[in-house]
Amino acid sequence: MKLLKQSVLHFTFIALVIFVFGCDVDTSQSVSAVKETDHISVRIEGVEFTSYLFGSEHKYPFFYPVNGPMSGRSVTTWDQDPYPHHSSLYVSLDHVQSENVERGNYWQPRHELETGHVLSRNPRILESNGASVVVQDDLDWIVPETGTQHFRETRTTTIWAPSPTVRIMDFAMDFIVLKDLSIRPTGHSFFSARMRPEIAVGCPDHGPEWAPLGTGTIVDSQGNRDEAETREKDSEWAAYYGENNGVTEGLAILQHPDNSYYPGLWVTRDYGFISPSPFTFNEEPVEMKEGQNLSFKYRVVVFTGDHETADIDYWYRDFTE
Repeated sequence: MKLLKQSVLHFTFIALVIFVFGCDVDTSQSVSAVKETDHISVRIEGVEFTSYLFGSEHKYPFFYPVNGPMSGRSVTTWDQDPYPHHSSLYVSLDHVQSENVERGNYWQPRHELETGHVLSRNPRILESNGASVVVQDDLDWIVPETGTQHFRETRTTTIWAPSPTVRIMDFAMDFIVLKDLSIRPTGHSFFSARMRPEIAVGCPDHGPEWAPLGTGTIVDSQGNRDEAETREKDSEWAAYYGENNGVTEGLAILQHPDNSYYPGLWVTRDYGFISPSPFTFNEEPVEMKEGQNLSFKYRVVVFTGDHETADIDYWYRDFTE
């Protein structure tokens, strides 16, 4: 009953916002950022939305928490069993092979950095003007045990809040390939989000550790639902949402059609994982040459309600057009 009352109050609030202000009014939120020793904290209306964690003890930089607009609690999880190396909202990769590296593993285990380390070199706030925050970093993808560097990357993340119930994170990632290499087909692949257990669809058939509390739904741009229907599809976007502290909230990932190796086919898991992967379902390794340039753009929409309430189709068109 308490949960029902909270949900009713929340959606009443949204209805009042629309009724009083109308659809055309600017209800955008103020965004700011501050850099600390090992992270950059991004705040919306003075309240933490997310942090970019770039400490060298991590396998790779990532964003955590990623707080829902109304609940104030992260829709993602970090250090969550049974896969603690899934770190909230992150970019990673496995099975990278080059002349002197049999398996560059930038994915896991999370505390073993010698097999692969995405190292933050210059995390900085490029812009924080109230309307948006721009965070940029230069990243070296290195296998320390052989001294091999596979990629140099510049990653730019623009964060803004167009309304009280929507937050936007736009990622632009530019890579230079530094060695002839191949990426073998891998389920450990690239731009990913790990949802908190309560938001997961749930996999009780796999045992109690597989998000038995899940209330969630996965839906993609083609209308497919949950892992059984969305996995290995070439959808433009996919959204994952469920009950979060008494409110329906979630996250959508939108992939841009200009991306290298587009489209990334979706790796979705009912236990709470979502990723548009260019490297998972290939029959042969993806070959790359030294000096090759790669670029990827993704939009993450963090929202209250479901995919229709948040109008993910609109945010996709806004992103790509």
